[in-house]
Amino acid sequence: MMNVLYIVWKPHDDIGVPIIDEQHRAIVATINSLYYFIQEGWGLSALAPTLNIIKSYSSFHFKTEEGILSKAGYKELHKHIMAQKQFTKDVDAAAQEAIAYKDAFILLKFLKDWWISHLKKEHVEYAASLDTLKEKSDD
Repeated sequence: MMNVLYIVWKPHDDIGVPIIDEQHRAIVATINSLYYFIQEGWGLSALAPTLNIIKSYSSFHFKTEEGILSKAGYKELHKHIMAQKQFTKDVDAAAQEAIAYKDAFILLKFLKDWWISHLKKEHVEYAASLDTLKEKSDD
């Protein structure tokens, strides 16, 4: 079981902006690390470190996205920023629930569901703006 990943990164997960793709892989690696710890029976002791990493790294990631989307002229940037703020509240709630129920899988499932939504929904919404930015940089 040690080689099984909870989320497997696939080439189609890349959005074509190298820094964002790299940050996404780091987020996935953190989620997969929590999965590893759960498999090893260390899930509860890994909750606090995982939460710290996810919150600080996602904040870093969101700032990167904001800068890129701002530069691209993304018209729904405010909506994107609000979704990011909601994530912080939601991840805290999921962590508290995991602690209360002594079940690290609660946080793990939340993170996977959030990841899928973040990549498949939010990135699809701003893909056209990124394409415009990529075209400008190709000139």
